[in-house]
Amino acid sequence: MLALWENGIIIIFAFLLLGIGYYFSRNVKDMESYYLGNRSLPWSLIVGTLVASWYGGVGTVGSVEYAAIYGISAWAVWSIAAHIGRMPLALWVGPRIHIRTNITVPDLLESFYGKQVAIIGAVLMFIYCAQLGEITAMGTIGNVAWGIDKQLIGFIMVVVVVILTVLGGLMGVAITDMVLFFCMVFGLTMVMPGQFDQIGGFQGLTEALKDAPQLMHPTKGMSAMKALMLIVYSFGAYSDPTFYQRFSAADSPKVGRRALLTCFSLWICFDMVLTMTGLIVRATYPEMAPAAGYITLVLNTLPEGIRVIFIIGILGSIISTLDSYYLAAGATLANDIYGRITKKELSQKQLVKFTRIGVCLAAVMGLSVAFRFENVYDACIFVGSIWMGSAFVPIVGGLLGNGRRTSMGGILGMIVGGVTFGYFKMFPVQSFELEPLVIAIPLSFIAWTIGNRIGKNLNTQNNL
Repeated sequence: MLALWENGIIIIFAFLLLGIGYYFSRNVKDMESYYLGNRSLPWSLIVGTLVASWYGGVGTVGSVEYAAIYGISAWAVWSIAAHIGRMPLALWVGPRIHIRTNITVPDLLESFYGKQVAIIGAVLMFIYCAQLGEITAMGTIGNVAWGIDKQLIGFIMVVVVVILTVLGGLMGVAITDMVLFFCMVFGLTMVMPGQFDQIGGFQGLTEALKDAPQLMHPTKGMSAMKALMLIVYSFGAYSDPTFYQRFSAADSPKVGRRALLTCFSLWICFDMVLTMTGLIVRATYPEMAPAAGYITLVLNTLPEGIRVIFIIGILGSIISTLDSYYLAAGATLANDIYGRITKKELSQKQLVKFTRIGVCLAAVMGLSVAFRFENVYDACIFVGSIWMGSAFVPIVGGLLGNGRRTSMGGILGMIVGGVTFGYFKMFPVQSFELEPLVIAIPLSFIAWTIGNRIGKNLNTQNNL
């Protein structure tokens, strides 16, 4: 467990983050300054906030978990597929987003398919933005580092995130993300090298894992269906609301493109480090849950002072992710759910007010469900798959397709994808392995294609 003075440093750091949020709260005048930072984020802030917010507890603790369970295949399958699949985001899709999008993803959906689809998408996106996996990771870290009940540490950290997000908006989030980015990089890279050398490098690791040799093979660590699901899920960034927000907030399309390409190189390095760390955790604490083993490894091996930077970095990565998604959830509630259902033209002050309310509601929803999951990635993939199964095809089809688009196409694509995932999740196939997301995406595409043949073509009326 951490020493008293180390806990004091963490408390001081938390107040520093809140102070940054308060400082930027004075600059919030309207929705654009609150949610998009006046579209003025430079390359450095885009890189820092994307790396910090996209990794989070799922990207750090979750990656270690998956590496401990599935071995090198967690990197060979997930990491390679994710980064190759996201390359078009930086080169083609992202620059179009900066030019075409207004505020939120449901704004895009309304322009493509009409108001009904926008509301359905907004509700699903609000649920997705609760980010259960981050809270699950937070509870695990707190339980190991301080011996505190998971629910209690989750509540404390979520309160900090809510205050930070409510006060500072995107600019406050981006600045704190940049600070936490450096802590995260330092903390994560301090753990693996010494442990890797101590265990004897690849030869020692292979010997330590001789009872599970599949973990050292690039593809044998997981089933073909699991690998296919992860490859499909890796394209979830195309429907991720924080990606659209960050590209919209960049001060130019070129800056957004350069920032995302920079992130790819950092993510690949992170994935390699975390995969090796996961294997070391499996070899060192084979009987312990991987997430708990990871934190135990850090606390038992790093010297005092260094390990507190690690804890700040990893908690900071969780805070970075949660504040980004809570901000997106708040804007979704204000602009896309309340505004569209009531048909009221909300003032800028009202939009900011309801966005802040939405931040609080997303936090409550996340806390009420997150600790029903044992593993961080299980929580992440469950919520992410609901959103991706429903929204991936309508969003990507609307952005990249130039053919016929109708309201029925959007509705059927979303409903069929979401219902398919839910059905196969609740009633899994017993005779063979089938990941719900793998069947949900194709059926969503078929329904979207058929639906776009029904009703009035809205493509010619697209204002984007």
